[in-house]
Amino acid sequence: MRAPLRLLLGPQRPVINLDRAIERTGIGNGPIGVISAAWQEAEGDIGDIQRLIENPLFDLGLYQRAEAVFTADEPLREAYRKRQEQLKELQRLHQLRLKQLTVAARGILRATGDIDAIADERRHAISQLRALDQHHLRQIRKINTRCDEELAGRKSPELSRHLEAVQEELARCETVLITGGNVVVLINRLRLFGMDVSLQSKNLIAWSAGAMALCDRIVLFHDRMPQGRRDPEVICEGLGIVPDTILLPDARNRLRTNESIRTSLFSRRFSPATCLTLDNGSLLLFEDGKVRRSENIFHLSREGQFTRVRAA
Repeated sequence: MRAPLRLLLGPQRPVINLDRAIERTGIGNGPIGVISAAWQEAEGDIGDIQRLIENPLFDLGLYQRAEAVFTADEPLREAYRKRQEQLKELQRLHQLRLKQLTVAARGILRATGDIDAIADERRHAISQLRALDQHHLRQIRKINTRCDEELAGRKSPELSRHLEAVQEELARCETVLITGGNVVVLINRLRLFGMDVSLQSKNLIAWSAGAMALCDRIVLFHDRMPQGRRDPEVICEGLGIVPDTILLPDARNRLRTNESIRTSLFSRRFSPATCLTLDNGSLLLFEDGKVRRSENIFHLSREGQFTRVRAA
């Protein structure tokens, strides 16, 4: 049996490569399920996609289904609201600690002098960042576990109804398309409807935020925000379907790629995961866990350099 494909793309503006990418995968002309929950209120507005693809498309409606569940089940809505407030506060505290460690690590990477002494301090500075990231993920898991345990003892008929409906819809297709958009909203809806399990056996096509959601960790980054640079920060765990990978959508516009100290720290901090760019026009096809096709994909090295990724 052929292993499911994982086709990852960059932003679909200004150049659209979704149609060409799908044609080259050989997935056939069967129906494709769409998850556009990251678009929030615009969910389901997939007419532009349908005009590009001959396959019949149907949207799973995860965002609107979640809204219906929260409207019908007040205790569930309150539990999720409380969890989101706790996660926001945790992220705020994480940012406070992260800022100081990041400034220090970049300073050590710039330092000159005794080579051996500097090398030891660099390793320790980077290990502190990794330790903070691991601690942050553990704290996120604690909050999620407490919420799950609180809800485990009660059934939500509305949620059960929508879960069953989503599974029936998924049974219609071998391929699922996940759009870009708000990655936090997306991952919350994916988890609410058990997509971490349900999507494992499907061919997956995803761009930008949709691709990020498939990784072990979701890392937000932006060196060119109007209010100043944003230090890369782990926001949550992803679905883990594309393991050991950090994806960087629109890296050309969001990263200062010519500042090797910043990019080197990024790569070293998230090692051993591989940091890969996903720019407009990029295409990355995984099959059996190996890169079978790579177009305009670059790997971020320990030295902060970008090298083109070749297919196996």
